[in-house]
Amino acid sequence: MLVKHFSDKDLFYKFLKERVGVFFKEAEERSLEGVFHCLYFQHEGNPEPIYLSAQKSCVTVFSNGDRFVLCGSEANLRNICAELVNYPETKKLAREILESFIRFRKKNFQINYNGKILPLGLKTAIMGVLNVTPDSFSDGGEFTKPEKAFTRALEMYEEGAEIIDIGGESTRPGSERIDARQELERVLPVLRLIRKELPEVWISVDTYKAEVARACLEEGADIVNDVSGGIFDEEIFRVVSQFGCPYVLTHIKGRPEIWKSEPLLYEDVVGEIVEWLNKRMLLLLETGYRREDNLILDPGIGFGKQPEHNVEILRRFEELKVLGKPLLVGVSRKSFVGLVLEGFLNKQTTPKERLFGSLGAVAPAVLQGAHIVRAHDVRETREFLALLDAVRTYDVL
Repeated sequence: MLVKHFSDKDLFYKFLKERVGVFFKEAEERSLEGVFHCLYFQHEGNPEPIYLSAQKSCVTVFSNGDRFVLCGSEANLRNICAELVNYPETKKLAREILESFIRFRKKNFQINYNGKILPLGLKTAIMGVLNVTPDSFSDGGEFTKPEKAFTRALEMYEEGAEIIDIGGESTRPGSERIDARQELERVLPVLRLIRKELPEVWISVDTYKAEVARACLEEGADIVNDVSGGIFDEEIFRVVSQFGCPYVLTHIKGRPEIWKSEPLLYEDVVGEIVEWLNKRMLLLLETGYRREDNLILDPGIGFGKQPEHNVEILRRFEELKVLGKPLLVGVSRKSFVGLVLEGFLNKQTTPKERLFGSLGAVAPAVLQGAHIVRAHDVRETREFLALLDAVRTYDVL
């Protein structure tokens, strides 16, 4: 189930043709009808109740096989639910539509753990990147010494980072995996220093390994940031369930080792991300995770996506709100930013030269609902977000 908005008739026309399969002439004639709310879903049962309910509710229906789009004002879409419940075969669909709107409309969240509270919604939070690796794509080798890493963590905290995200293993395309012992040797000394000197800061550990997550949580870490969404080590779901800690569930396709050699294909990248994240959330809850309010979702920009997929995710970021959870976006210094700059400006850049491009990529995500931004350049990102948040939260009468 996706909640879609189209403010431009041409975009809706394209969607009807490519996603629903409506003939181009009919799509053009009716494209203005989509400039409201659009619900896109699959329904394999008898479609007659949908058409009858839509007719009574002034809702427009487009369909092709089991694919449906309902278009109308939110009031009319809610009215159709009141009609759909009158038919046994569409009672579940009515509930899903209403629940989708409730989740989609939720703006403010609160993360609560280890005696700390992090409100999300009014102000965009920053997760500062601290890589203690020798081979990360942007700053590998800079902060391998614990004292130097702590100095950088302190600097990011003073610049406005609410969260310090410590990474002990690179997940750049083509990177090689290391074992838990090596990762802990890199991460734990830094974690202990930060926890001792900055008790109020949120410490996140960027790991997909259950053993690393458990050891770090026992040492005072607050958040587990898992780029694999529990795919690489399924035991990590049990660890975060046991601790009830905030958990960043990230979408990924494939593995870093093969991203450069195998094709990364999507029919509908955002639709597949929503479906994947929803399934992983359900599995996490089945494992015993009871702190749903501490669950954070990340579409995984760059993790098994081509540059065009990353741009499409940013363009359609609002659709992720249908999952009803805080959203994290990480675009800082990534290669697709460099490729866009090269394509539009004929300018090649190193990762550290992509600050302005990274901020440009952050903007659409934040304006469409991102709650946390993962960034290397904290001070500059904080100033940028201050203006974005002012515009985003301005109360227009």
